[in-house]
Amino acid sequence: MKIYLKIMAACYFIGGLLHVLDVFDLRLKFSEMSFVWKSWILYLLVLDLVAAVGLWQRKSWGTALFLVVAMSQLIAYLGFKNIFGRQDPLIVFHVITLVVFVVLRAMQYRSTRRT
Repeated sequence: MKIYLKIMAACYFIGGLLHVLDVFDLRLKFSEMSFVWKSWILYLLVLDLVAAVGLWQRKSWGTALFLVVAMSQLIAYLGFKNIFGRQDPLIVFHVITLVVFVVLRAMQYRSTRRT
């Protein structure tokens, strides 16, 4: 689990940096986005970076933010395709990371119950 959380921290840090690039129009055209998209980018920028720090430090709030970000993106990209368009790679990423997290957490729980 320790290694997995470090990997997730790196992924979320990169995600946060990509959103920083968005804000400065270096990747996506933030200046031309709707209010909803701008709000979404800022939300993800902050939560991705804070989650990355928490995951890296193995804090419970980091794990909670990881789950909040993953679930909020799944809700947004599956439930509001008319606003966010098709985001299939991100959907697959979040489903895989959540499944791996649940499996690792279950394995961790089982191993602590046996000792």
